[in-house]
Amino acid sequence: MASINVVLRHSSGKGHSPGSLLLRVIHCRRVKTVTLRQGRIYPEEWNEKEQKIIYPVNNPIRKTFLESMAGKLEYEIALINSYILSLEKNGWYTVDEVIKKYRESNTEGKLLGYTELLIADMYRNGQERTANAYRTVAKGLVRFNKGEDIPLDQLNNTLIRSFENYLKQNNKMPNTVSYYMRNLRAIYNKAVADKRIPDTQQKKPFANVYTGIAQTKKRALSLEELKRLHQLAPDRFLWNIGLNSKKYRKFENLYRAWRLFFFCFYARGMSFIDLAYLRKDNIKGDILRYSRKKTGQVIELTLTPELKTILESFAKEVINSVYLFPIICPDGNSTRRQYENALRIQNVRLCKLALMAGIKKKLSTHVARHSWATIGKKQNIPIRVLSECLGHSSEKTTLIYWDCWIVLY
Repeated sequence: MASINVVLRHSSGKGHSPGSLLLRVIHCRRVKTVTLRQGRIYPEEWNEKEQKIIYPVNNPIRKTFLESMAGKLEYEIALINSYILSLEKNGWYTVDEVIKKYRESNTEGKLLGYTELLIADMYRNGQERTANAYRTVAKGLVRFNKGEDIPLDQLNNTLIRSFENYLKQNNKMPNTVSYYMRNLRAIYNKAVADKRIPDTQQKKPFANVYTGIAQTKKRALSLEELKRLHQLAPDRFLWNIGLNSKKYRKFENLYRAWRLFFFCFYARGMSFIDLAYLRKDNIKGDILRYSRKKTGQVIELTLTPELKTILESFAKEVINSVYLFPIICPDGNSTRRQYENALRIQNVRLCKLALMAGIKKKLSTHVARHSWATIGKKQNIPIRVLSECLGHSSEKTTLIYWDCWIVLY
């Protein structure tokens, strides 16, 4: 089977100049290379032995660009590997055939190639969430198309409707189907605006596909459920367990998840992503002030005794960090990936806590937000105030949060 490695071709210019990343494909002792588009990085930013990009410590703008390059590099290698696998199924092949298939499909006039151009700009502008969404939906449509990239001018209503039906047949929920359709439509509209698709070829490919938002089941816990969860307090299980035992680590992790959940709850339904990125300089006296990641809205709240207790319980773990919680390491890889990994782990642990507390509902980070909002409704707090506290851009969003009222003590 052919192999792929990455090399950095140093700049021939004078001074400290960036070089180009080359994808080197080796098969039957023959070598072919292709240059990674927009892949110019400095020598100190590439570790050839470990085949990975090195991120700067004190340059967040450059780090964001390099993170986008790392994602693009990973994607390009996976793309070439997919062509290698398809050629191997047909028997004998040459390295030239691999490169030919790669160059034919990896063009800016096709869905994946154009999407990667958009993604590069989004990473530079800090729009990581949207960039990841674009990559997910574009890859999904290409997989549906048997792995073949799609020319932008061949995105038509027949293809999109077929993809929509495919998603439904694979038991995707209506909001998931809408997620794919809305993001694919955004990519298509950008391609039209960029003149990648001539006006004469616009055929409204997203006509009559579902792009709405279906109302989801309310996720707030009932009074009894939230009481049971609060009284669980997994730290009490640690008292009679050996410090280095597997069982101790299990309950220690559950206790961490429990504290993070209730911090979000006490902090007026704070989103988990906002909690993950909280920094020590967000606190001035007894006031916590931060900007919501989703909307950019600035939120201020007073640190209650409950919030202070939880913060103090994490103090030793973050003594050398700028963050309030041990979720993101500034010197680590992509902060977004660290957050997403922490979110997955948190939700797994919350499901275990729900089981321990006898809660049959699916417990996730967002349940704390819905439950806090429900309290506000029962307390007759005006929806305008609640919407502002939650950082919603519209009061209509707040209206779906209602469910129950709880007294923890």
